[in-house]
Amino acid sequence: MEYIKNFLKNEDRESFDELWENSTKLVWIDWREEDDSIINYVEKIIQTGKLIGKYENADNKMGFNIIIEWNGKEYKISYPNEEGSDRDTTIKTLNKIIQPEYEIRLFMESLGSDTLAFVPFAKEEWEELEKNFGEEKVNYYFSKINDDSKMFDLDMDKLFEILDKRKEIKNFFD
Repeated sequence: MEYIKNFLKNEDRESFDELWENSTKLVWIDWREEDDSIINYVEKIIQTGKLIGKYENADNKMGFNIIIEWNGKEYKISYPNEEGSDRDTTIKTLNKIIQPEYEIRLFMESLGSDTLAFVPFAKEEWEELEKNFGEEKVNYYFSKINDDSKMFDLDMDKLFEILDKRKEIKNFFD
């Protein structure tokens, strides 16, 4: 969490680069990532010993199910497109299941890439960051994920609109 705190404190290119390159709290997810792997990546960060992602063969249109095991209970992810899984649904479902103990947020500075960064923290860690740096600042850089969130499924026009607005506010690359 050191790199995240430093970045929120300084909001400069140097602390951004340090966070981007060194933080062990970022979960990097490629748009082609296997969905059960996403769950296991999050477990590597939060280290509960209670979160497992599973791929199971199934007699459905996809030919498989993705199962999240959390605290000894299994949850099957229900994908809107029965032809296949998608990263957005996996992340949103996982986020709901691990709450209220943990919350996954999108690191907004990774938006625009085909590999996005996410931060899974305990509820208390997010509360500490919001207390120390302000809820508005934390939410600006680490967006809360809800049912309406679009991450990998974001329309290109909307993506560029978001990126342009963010550049007007803060641009680390000028």
